[in-house]
Amino acid sequence: MSQDSPKATEWTHEAVVQRLAGEMFRSALWVALATVAVGVVVWTVVAGIPGLVSALIGGVVACLSSVLTLVVMRKTAALPLQIIMVAAFSGFLGKLVLLVVVMLLVRRFPELHDNALAITMASTILVATFMEVRASKRSRSQMVVPTPGNA
Repeated sequence: MSQDSPKATEWTHEAVVQRLAGEMFRSALWVALATVAVGVVVWTVVAGIPGLVSALIGGVVACLSSVLTLVVMRKTAALPLQIIMVAAFSGFLGKLVLLVVVMLLVRRFPELHDNALAITMASTILVATFMEVRASKRSRSQMVVPTPGNA
């Protein structure tokens, strides 16, 4: 395809990061939801209604934190690479802090099941993060895009 073609895609750093974030989202979405579903079923059998509610809360918090990380990645796509990497690392660190904060808050509600929430949330975060890393490694988006004048 020639550069004069209207269908020629300009691959900027921002476009590459946007595409990578989309691939990571598609890769992690269904696996994370399946992990939540398994957690809900297991904890409903083990702990009844408190296990069901707690697993749902943990799964929703984990899924939202994973989506938030990818939103941050998309929003910082136009920024320098170092800032994108700091934002991605901050998102992962934020997930760990979120786990601790949620667990401290859950202790105030004795009707919720601590283990159901924690294990469902932690497993969903780990599975989603693994799938995001896997998508990143397999991505065709990873390339060096030289800036004009530096080629």
